[in-house]
Amino acid sequence: MEADSPVDDDPRLDFISDCVLRTFKLKRDKWQKCVSSENNLQLLQEFVDNPKQRLLLMSVTAAGQLQPAAFFAANSKHKTVYFLKLDETALSPQSMKEKLVYGDLSYAPLDQFSALVEEVVVPLLSNSRNHTQWPQAVSQDIKRHVHSLKTSVSVMSGQVQGKTLLPLPAGSERIEQAALETDKRGEIVDKSIIHSLESAVIEWSHQIRAILKIDSSEALLEGRNPTPHTELLFWKNRCADLECIHSQLQSSKVIKMAMVLDAVESSYSPAFTNMQQDVLGALEEAKDICTYLRPLQSLFEDMENVDFPDVKGQIGPLMHTVCLVWTNSRYYSTPARLIVLLQETCNLLIQQARAYLVPEEVLRGEVSECLMKVQTSLEVLQLFRSTYEDRRANLRQYQKNGNLVRSWDFHPFLVFSGLDLFVDRIKIIKDVLSTAVNLLKLEKLEIGGVRGRALSHQVQLLHQEFVDTFKVFTEKPDDCLDVNNVEFEKDVKEFNLKVDDTERRLGAIFCLAFDDASGLENSFKVLDMFGSLLELPLVAADVLERYPSLWSMFDKELDCCKLLYNQHIQATKELGSAPVNKNMPAVAGGLRWAQELQQRIQTPFSKFRHFSCS
Repeated sequence: MEADSPVDDDPRLDFISDCVLRTFKLKRDKWQKCVSSENNLQLLQEFVDNPKQRLLLMSVTAAGQLQPAAFFAANSKHKTVYFLKLDETALSPQSMKEKLVYGDLSYAPLDQFSALVEEVVVPLLSNSRNHTQWPQAVSQDIKRHVHSLKTSVSVMSGQVQGKTLLPLPAGSERIEQAALETDKRGEIVDKSIIHSLESAVIEWSHQIRAILKIDSSEALLEGRNPTPHTELLFWKNRCADLECIHSQLQSSKVIKMAMVLDAVESSYSPAFTNMQQDVLGALEEAKDICTYLRPLQSLFEDMENVDFPDVKGQIGPLMHTVCLVWTNSRYYSTPARLIVLLQETCNLLIQQARAYLVPEEVLRGEVSECLMKVQTSLEVLQLFRSTYEDRRANLRQYQKNGNLVRSWDFHPFLVFSGLDLFVDRIKIIKDVLSTAVNLLKLEKLEIGGVRGRALSHQVQLLHQEFVDTFKVFTEKPDDCLDVNNVEFEKDVKEFNLKVDDTERRLGAIFCLAFDDASGLENSFKVLDMFGSLLELPLVAADVLERYPSLWSMFDKELDCCKLLYNQHIQATKELGSAPVNKNMPAVAGGLRWAQELQQRIQTPFSKFRHFSCS
C-alpha cells in the first residue's frame, strides 16, 4: 500500500488520468489497474519528472486495459491519447496546462488529418467572405497555400493506400464554364485557368513519370533478396494503380481540361495526350503480365506449404508454367523480366533450405541426420538448376501456330549467381559433416595383432582430439549458411588443416597395423577394421602404397594353391584315386577338396573389388 501513495497524492498523474479517462470514457478502476504495474508507473513517472522525456502516449489494448508508451507503435490499431511537452522540462502541478499539449489521435492519423483539411481548413480559408478585410495579394496567397496543402495531403493519402491520386488544379470548379466559353467564343475570358491547367499537367506528368519508372527489379538491386511473391504483388499493385490513374484521366473534368488546352492551342496539349497514351500502354502491359503470372501464384504457395524435400515434385510444374508465360505473354517474354522472376525463385528456394536446415542446428545436431538433410537440400537445389537447363534446351516444344519461341539467350550466371554461392556453401558443410561421420567412427576402431593394443590407444587419442576440434568448430556463433560470412570460411580452412593432420596420423597407424599383419587373410582383416576410413584422401594414399604388397601376397597364395593342386593330381595318379578326408566317399570327398581350394582363392580375390583404391 505504501507504493500506491505517491500515485494517489501526485496531482500531475491525476491530471493525466482525468484526460485519459474522459477521452476513453473509462472508469477509475482501469487507471488504478494500469498504475499498479511497476513498469507502467515507472514510465509515467519518467514522463513527468525527466525533462528529456517529452512524449507520452496512452491507448487501450484489445483486452480493454490502459497501456502507456513513450513511442508510437508501428502498426497500432487503437485510438491514442497523446501528451507532448512544449520544451524539455520537468512538469509541476502548476505548469501542467501551460507546458503540456494534449489530445487524441485516430489509429489512422493521416485519414484524420485529411478529413480535418478537407472539411475544416479548406472551406474556412478558401471562403472569400472571410477575406473581406485582407489585401487581395494576401487573399490570393492564402488560397494558393491552402490548395497546395490540400493537394499534398490528397497525394500522400493516395500513396498510403497504394494509389496515385492526381490533384485537380486550382479553380477546377470553373473548368466546365471555361469549356462552354471555348465552344461558344473560341477563347477563354479567364486566362488564369489556362495557367492552372498547364501547371496541373506538369505536376501530373512528374507523378506519372515517377510511377512508370518504377521497376520490379528494384528490390533485387537493393539486395533485399525478394521472393516471387514480391514480383506478383508488384504487378498486381501496378495494374490497380494504373487503372486508378486511367480512370482519373477519363473523368469528365479531365476530358474537359484536355478540350480547353487543345482549343487554346496550348503547348502542353500534346504532352497531355502523350501522357494519356503512356498510361494506357503501361496499363495494357500490366494487365497482360498479371493475367499470365496469376497461375504462378498457387504454384509458389504450394512450394511454400510443403516440406522442403517435397519441393522436388513442385519444380517441374513450376518451370513448365514459366515456359508457358514466356511463350504466351506479350510483355513478359523479355530476358529482364524472366531473370527477375527466376532470381526471386532462387531466393525462395534458399529461404526454404535455410528454414529446413536451421543454421543454428545444421552443425550441432546428430551428425548423420544433419548430413542427410544437407544432401536432400543439395538435391532439391541442383534439381531446380537441371530442370532450368532442360527447359531451356527444349523451349521449341512450346512452339504453336508456327510462331518461333524466343530462346533464353542470357547467361545463366545472371539467374543463378546467388544460388550457386549458396550451393557451394552447402557443399562445404556436406564435406565437413562427411568428414565428421567418418572420423567419429574412430571410437569403435579396435586393432588386433602384436601391437594392436598400443595402436588402438593411439586411435582413441585421435578420436578424442577430433571430437574436441569438431566441438570448437561447431560452437562458433557464425551463421554457416550465410554466404557473406567470411569468418566461416576461415574456420573451415582451420578445421580442414587439423583434419589433414588427423588423417596423416591415422594413415601412419594404418601402415603400422598393416605391416604388423601376418599373411593375406590378416591384411584383409586390417582393411575391414578401417572400413570407410580408408576413403579419406590422405589415408587412401597410404593404402595405395600398400596395395602392391597385397597383390604380392595374393600371388604367393595362388602359387601355394597351384602347388597343392599339382600335388593332389600327382597323388591321384600314383594312388589310382584322389586322396580324400577320412570317412568320406571318393566323389564327395574330391568335390569337397576342390570347393575348399576354390574358396581359398576366391575369398581374397573378391575382397579386392570392395576397395575404391583398386
